[in-house]
Amino acid sequence: MSNETSNILELRTATASDLPLIQQWLSESGLPTEDIPQILDCLYLGIDQEAVVGIGGIERHGKDGLLRSLVIVPPFRQQGYGRLLCRQLINQAKTEEMQALYLLTNTADQFFAQLGFERIARPAAPATMQRTTEFSSLCPDSAICMRLYLRQSEQSHP
Repeated sequence: MSNETSNILELRTATASDLPLIQQWLSESGLPTEDIPQILDCLYLGIDQEAVVGIGGIERHGKDGLLRSLVIVPPFRQQGYGRLLCRQLINQAKTEEMQALYLLTNTADQFFAQLGFERIARPAAPATMQRTTEFSSLCPDSAICMRLYLRQSEQSHP
């Protein structure tokens, strides 16, 4: 495979057979793994030319989504796959007619800001997000909370 990313990744829903590898990649990247078996059906593998280049997930909570567990596999890092996978997950959320995506990050706030996410106070996230495992126990209070509106009309009615 070349060092150039494709313009699109195939998104494949994760299955039970993917679980050990997903947990390994998340653990190696310092991301939470405790609830991954419970949210496995929310995770996607990003595939380029039959190679799994990364994973990411969208937990749906009402009209909003929680972007989770975005990891690019080490041999594919620094090649644009993170941005590509994130954009495709955003498009997936739009296809599912979600109104906004939220996330928590300890280290990648600048990366997500380049994709249009804005920093918000953690308590400003909807109650449905506050009740998720990610918000309530997995991510430290110091994690940065970010939001991306997916529909123009939502920007005028936060």
